[in-house]
Parts: sequence; structure tokens; C-alpha cells
Amino acid sequence: MPYSIYWGDMHTQFNLAHMRLQAQGVDAVAEPPGGTNDCERFVRRAFEGAREYLDFFPIVYYPSHFTTDPKTGFRSESVGWRDYFGPDWAMICALVKEYHEPGRFVTFAGYEWSGDRTRWGDHNVFFPFDDPPLDLSLHIDDLHAHLRELGAIAIPHHTGYAFANRGKDWSHYDEEVSPFAEIFSVHGSSEACGTPFTMMRNGAMSPRVSMNTVQAGLDRGYRLGIIASGDNGGGFAGKWGIGMMAALAQDLTRESLWEAFLARRVYGVTGDRIKLDYTLDDAPMGSVIEGAGPHMLRASVECTEALDRIEVIRNGRVVHTHAHNGSWEAPADGTVRCKIPFEFGWGPSAVYGFEVSPKHWQGRLRLREGRIVSVEGAFTRNGNRWTQTGDADAEFALTTSPRGGAAGDTSQQRLIVEVEAPADALCVLECDRHRITFTPAEAMQRAGLIVYDEECRRQIREQFGDQTGLWDDLRDAVYHNSYIIKRHTAIPQAGYTAQIELPQDDFAPGRSYIYLRVSQLNGQYAWSSPVWVDG
Repeated sequence: MPYSIYWGDMHTQFNLAHMRLQAQGVDAVAEPPGGTNDCERFVRRAFEGAREYLDFFPIVYYPSHFTTDPKTGFRSESVGWRDYFGPDWAMICALVKEYHEPGRFVTFAGYEWSGDRTRWGDHNVFFPFDDPPLDLSLHIDDLHAHLRELGAIAIPHHTGYAFANRGKDWSHYDEEVSPFAEIFSVHGSSEACGTPFTMMRNGAMSPRVSMNTVQAGLDRGYRLGIIASGDNGGGFAGKWGIGMMAALAQDLTRESLWEAFLARRVYGVTGDRIKLDYTLDDAPMGSVIEGAGPHMLRASVECTEALDRIEVIRNGRVVHTHAHNGSWEAPADGTVRCKIPFEFGWGPSAVYGFEVSPKHWQGRLRLREGRIVSVEGAFTRNGNRWTQTGDADAEFALTTSPRGGAAGDTSQQRLIVEVEAPADALCVLECDRHRITFTPAEAMQRAGLIVYDEECRRQIREQFGDQTGLWDDLRDAVYHNSYIIKRHTAIPQAGYTAQIELPQDDFAPGRSYIYLRVSQLNGQYAWSSPVWVDG
């Protein structure tokens, strides 16, 4: 691959007006009160967190808020310009400049268009330069015209909803302004009806309709790239499981990333950072090639966990499936390369009467032989770090949420450690005074658990008193409320990597599109941008 993969989240939104109202317990007012300093601290924390997990961060300011009519009690969301947007937008733009660090962390200013989006659909607007204007014109054609003049882009979001409910009306589309669209976010998938994932997560906006999906736009002949991004309003960019994007660029600069955006060299993942290289006649994803064929499709995939299948989708139909699951075996000896997922969490629940709070984990993984190749985090909250302190040594500090916490959060956080070592090399995991040992060969055969049952019994005694003579009756409750570390079964390299090479021919006259859909056994997905064939 002539390009590097850089990771970003193009839809971490900041509704600062609504945040100010929530902080004061206010909802029934027409205009929000002050509190700009608190908002700035919140946005700063988001930039600092994003800098730990992502390569680039196009922040999304959300110029809108919910209000409740004090007379009728009817609740609605504002549309159009408000005077207080100006100071908020100035603060966002100042922070974009402050945190921009080419080569390490690239930022872009952006906002979610709050024109008449209930008719034309939601669009996230981004700029390749500092201090751009905020345009809340009501008609999508006016927005497109303004953005063409400025060299900015507008990315359609959750297109699969009805266009009367903030989905995308593909009759108003401009390839120059919208080089790609979100196929997946916290709302679910806009790929097509009958494809993996629904759009039922937001009961007020579902269901999806086929005429507004991403495939519907592609079926019109549009050169429409594909990404995924979260639509996360909690201030944590790159939250695992709700969407993230990759850009194939020459280097980590605004100019290089923007060139990749316009060339549609982008793709989307649900959470795990699946590495995907897809070409047709050596033309990368996002390209347009000519001729009726035959053309040669090549793809290389490296998953975070075990690969299930690679699907080739041509003009809306799955024309080839590479079924990878079950096609490989774990090596029993020699030097092996494998990925070992560790999952941390569970713990006491308020349902059982426990006083709950976040759990902090401190630990270390060491190899007696071999090396740690990479570490990847799958996080749904801030406060998680790891450091590779040597070739065969990594330390971590994680925080997990209580069970039954905020909607969309889980009580588990994951680390995926890739190692290269002799199959019988001793591996040692130490965490919170617990210690387990295993070898890569053992890890590839079975999973393992560390159950914090003694800690749970101690918490029961401290909170609920002496349990002498009752512990047999409390066995279920102890396990159900213990913190747990799960070492998942390790996946050998043959299980998380694949290459395919397939000829493509018999193209009908006109424009065809071909893209890839990759799935892992743990339910994580990736979608490439298409390559188009003009026959």
C-alpha cells in the first residue's frame, strides 16, 4: 500500500447550548444561559482525549438545542441561526488551531448543518483552513453553493432515515461537496435495507427506508465514498462500537488528509481498527477506472480479532464471499504470531444493592521470550492508557464503568495485544495483585478468567455485614458481582489476516461500483469505499 492508514472520528458533536442548560437543570427556556468557561473545559478534555486515541479529529459543533414551550409543554429542537452560536463557534475554532500539530495530531473545524435538515438531511460540514464561517442557510442547494466557493465539504449522516426525518434526499447531491457519506454510526447502518445492522437504536427516528440508503445513492451512479463515525455527544472521540473512519494518506497533515478525503480514499469500521487495502487494477478505493473488463480485484485484510468473511458487493449484490472462519489452524510449536484479547469489567451491580462506582485497573503483561508487536484498545470511555515499556513488556491503566451505567456504555474495556514468540514462551499477566501465566500455545487453545471473588466477598462484608453460614447461598451473587478479567482465546496470524485476488468481468454498459464488506467473528465490521467501473 503506498499510503499510511490514519484513524479519525468525523462525528463527535458538541451541543454546547444544551450542555449549559443541562448543567443548570434548565430546559424550558427559549435561549440558553451563560457558562462558556465550563463548555471550553469540556471541549478541551475532548481534544486531549482524542489526541491519545486518534490521528485526526474533525470536531463537530452542534448549533442547536432542545427547548420546551412553558405554556404547552411541547418539546422541540431549534433550527436556524441564534446569536449565541457566534461565541461558541469562535471558541471551537480557537481550540482547533491550538491543538493542531501536523505529524502527530491533525484537527479540522466543523459543524453539523442546522438548516432545514428535516427536509434535506443531516450534513456535517468541514473546512481545510482555520476560522471558517458558520453557514446555517435553510436550503441544501444554498449550502452546497457556499461550500463550493470555500472548498469545504458536507458529509451526509444517517442517510437511511426517511428524508422527511433527516435522512438523505439523493436528488439533491453534489459530488464535489460530498465525496463520501456515513454508512454507520450510533444510529446503526445506512448501507441498505436487509444488510447487517438495523437503524433501530434511535426509536424516535427509525426505521430506515431503502430509497435513502448509501446503496441507493450509489445506484444513482454517484461517486460516493464510505466512512463510519460515531455521532457521539459525550465528548469521547473514537468511542468503540459506534463508528470510526480510516483515511489512506501520504502523511499526517491537513493537506494530505484533505486530498485523501476528496479522492474518497476512506473507509469505515464499527469499532475494531480493521486494516483494509482494496484495489481494482491497482487503483485504490475511491478510484474510477474505465473499460468493460476483465479487471483484477485485490484485497488485503488484517483484523483486530478473528476474521469471519470478506464480501465483494457489486451494484448492490454480494457477488463473492471469502469465508475465512474455519479455514485456518492454530500452530502448536515453533515461533508464532497471534493476537490475545483481554477484557476487563463486570463487577458489582446496583440491582443487588451494591454501592457502585468506576473501577480502576493497574496491570502489566510480560513475555519471557519474544516481543509485543502491537497493542490496540477498544474503549467506550475516557481514562484508559497503555504504554509499551519494552520489546516484551506493556503496562496499562484502565477505568471501567459500573454495570447499568450510562446508556450505550458497557462495563467492559478491551486491550488486544499482538505477540510474536515461541509457542511455549511464558507470558505473565499481573493486575491488582492477581497473576496468571500462560503460553501462546495454551492461549490459542482456550480462554481464561481471573475472577475477583475474594474482593467481592470483602465488599459484601463491608457493606452488608457478617455473612457467616450464608456463603453457600451467596455463590451466585458473589460471581455475578465480581470483577472479571477474561483472556479471550488467542487468534493466530492466519486467523486475522487474508488476501484475495478475483477477476471481475461481464460489466453492463454504464457505471458499476464494487466495494468490500469485512466482518469479524466478534461482530465488528468494515466497509471500503467503492471503485467505480465506467463501461
